[in-house]
Amino acid sequence: MTLNVTQPSQELDNVLSPSMGGDLISGAQLYFILLSIVALTQVISLGGVITNLINIAVFVKLGFNETSNISLLTLALCDLLSTILTIWGTLCITPGFSDAELPFLPTEIAQLTGAGLSMFVLRCTAWVTAFISFERCLCILIPLKVKKWVTPKTTTAVVVTISIATIGPYIGVYWRWIFVWKFLPGRNATVLGVTVVNTPVLILKDKVSNIVLGLIQPTVAFVTVLVCTVFLVVYLRRSSQWRKSMASAGGEKAGGDNSSRFEPKQNISRKEEKVVRLVTSIAAIFIVCYTPNTVMHLNMAIFPSFSLFGQHRNTFLMIYLVSVFANSVSASVNIFIYYNMGTRYRNALRLMFHLDSEDPVK
Repeated sequence: MTLNVTQPSQELDNVLSPSMGGDLISGAQLYFILLSIVALTQVISLGGVITNLINIAVFVKLGFNETSNISLLTLALCDLLSTILTIWGTLCITPGFSDAELPFLPTEIAQLTGAGLSMFVLRCTAWVTAFISFERCLCILIPLKVKKWVTPKTTTAVVVTISIATIGPYIGVYWRWIFVWKFLPGRNATVLGVTVVNTPVLILKDKVSNIVLGLIQPTVAFVTVLVCTVFLVVYLRRSSQWRKSMASAGGEKAGGDNSSRFEPKQNISRKEEKVVRLVTSIAAIFIVCYTPNTVMHLNMAIFPSFSLFGQHRNTFLMIYLVSVFANSVSASVNIFIYYNMGTRYRNALRLMFHLDSEDPVK
């Protein structure tokens, strides 16, 4: 099927033009922001591809006897896919690349093969992070029962379900957005692009999916991570205070017979505390980096003009670019947390690069 260039092709091309006005952010400002953020995002994402490949190799080497390794491996796989899609998506909107006479329209193709899919992968990351945080909270509250409930098999089942439930619905995007061949009069050439199929049923499905998948689903995951992180931070503070009181008492139990049952039960294992600190650090970075994405989707739900084709499209694009940059940072820095806080991870990594001979599996 061949179409003349109509919507949304012209809008997608013009939305990146530096001459646009009538917004809180001028076209010239947006153009400068685009060039700056895209360059930084591509560099960080390239580093993220390398660090996540290392993370995957290390977790595979450590094995899957511990449920945390399964969850963190899934997180690394999501981050790897996210960084690859980010590199491709930002490349498609880079002026030098998008203006080239390619056999496809980069800014359109990126909607289905880059930016759109990366948002669904990001939701998978959000829910995996929520699961990791929630599991650690349960380990603190009901440690004996959690060991029976959360096994390698159940953890695998949970992360697979999360992946299917968050990334799987992306197939529904192709209900309305389809690949077509378009004729460009200016180039006298036919290239691959994207068009929108507007039928009442598909429009309704799109609106429902935007509310459920674009707003409710990621917001619930974000709130879950936030609440669990606050709980873990409180736990870490109480744990630290309890250890200090134990040290000052010369090894005697702090508080005598009136001490809270929470404290001794929570503080007998330093290994557990290290895991909590690791999970808290991962969750905290996720919260900071995911906030621009949450703000963007909330504004899209509240203000109809805040969209790619709305009156405030420049502001939308700026926040979108900031969220893409923040997400690339979040997907790239976990290796530093694992290395600094995870002894077995650090030993496995050093062994992998022949920095020492210690066996991390023992």
